Amino acid sequence: MTEAERRRLFNELYAEYDRRIFAYCLYVIGDRDKANDVFQEVFIKVYKSLHTIREEGKSSNWLFRIARNECLNALKATQRNDKRNTSYDESDTSYIPALDGTGYNDEITHLHWGLQQLSNEQREALVLAEFEGYSLKEIAEVTGASLSNVKVRIFRAKQKLYNLLQPILNDYE
Repeated sequence: MTEAERRRLFNELYAEYDRRIFAYCLYVIGDRDKANDVFQEVFIKVYKSLHTIREEGKSSNWLFRIARNECLNALKATQRNDKRNTSYDESDTSYIPALDGTGYNDEITHLHWGLQQLSNEQREALVLAEFEGYSLKEIAEVTGASLSNVKVRIFRAKQKLYNLLQPILNDYE
């Protein structure tokens, strides 16, 4: 692959996937600044690894695998640094972000907060399925998990998200 072909392919991939990869990083990482750093690392790695992309494979799976690995590396580094505890007591509703009365932003705030309470594996599977439209088989390919494991992760993620957000769901009806 010539340098001109490499640049052309990179520009095409970036133009097609930049928003989706950033959104994925943001949902997995949960912090805009850190997600932006990871996003940049993803595309640096993509550029350096263009020679490994398979013509017959889906480039989106390849990109999301790179993004996934970079996000997991960033999360491991963060967890080593702050050892935060994301456990919650379902009977205590004081942990829920306050409503500001604007409606849509409240829903988004609560959804983002709820997603951050999920395990990395659950959040990743749910984001790929619900926000990126990936099939269960594609999620299994990207994550390296079995198909049945992906189904369980998504089911448990939805269940936990529902339990977390149940105290405020009535406010949106």
